Amino acid sequence: MAAKCPECGHTLKLWNVKAECPKCGVNIPNHQWEKRLNDDADFAENAFARFHYKLQNFKSAVFGTKLRIVRLILTFAPLIALVLPLYSFKLNLPFNQSDKSISFLTFVLDYLLESDIGSVTTLMGGEVLGTAATMVVIACVLMLLAVVFGVLNFFVLLIAGIKMKYVFNVVLNVLATVCWAVSSVFFAQFTTACEALGGGIVTECSLGFGFIVGCVLFLVNVVMNIIVGKGLKKQLNEQPSIDEFVANEIAELRKQA
Repeated sequence: MAAKCPECGHTLKLWNVKAECPKCGVNIPNHQWEKRLNDDADFAENAFARFHYKLQNFKSAVFGTKLRIVRLILTFAPLIALVLPLYSFKLNLPFNQSDKSISFLTFVLDYLLESDIGSVTTLMGGEVLGTAATMVVIACVLMLLAVVFGVLNFFVLLIAGIKMKYVFNVVLNVLATVCWAVSSVFFAQFTTACEALGGGIVTECSLGFGFIVGCVLFLVNVVMNIIVGKGLKKQLNEQPSIDEFVANEIAELRKQA
């Protein structure tokens, strides 16, 4: 029960359980029901028109032209670098001599999931292997960050498409490129640290072409987002604003009715 009668403003008591106001007799639940029904209809029309506007923007931003479709496909292109060789070395241990080639996928499956964080932290703090361990850990963290930025790029592309934005996609791909490239630098530092240790445990270290491919593909995404972004910006400036679109669509719907 309302605290006050919507018609006359009479304050209702707890014992006023009837539908009618005790002072003016108006039926409170049905008060101005036609107006409320019209208000609900207006709200529904407005909400649908706004949804239609955003859906059109999304479809146009993601699939509107061949170039935009290519941009969407290219968000998955850096995945190629995840299965390519990133680092290779020769491991010389008693009763265990082997050539190792690491891609991002093998790094995750064979090393990351099997690693004990506590042992890695202890190794990083060691006097002998500390520098080498620190270099390789930083390199691996940067690789993971690059992949995270690459994955976020896909989801941000879809979300930003609703408002036809692109700048955050450019930023994510730039960050991914930087992390991927700097990761190779730390792997090179790891190689230098291993050579300084001597002992021949880890030898013949070399960077793989996966780093080059990854950087190129991330940079291609940067360029593609900038090119597509210019078209999105131009289209957004030329098309009606959301309020104008809503007004026009509601007017058209009512005209057809």
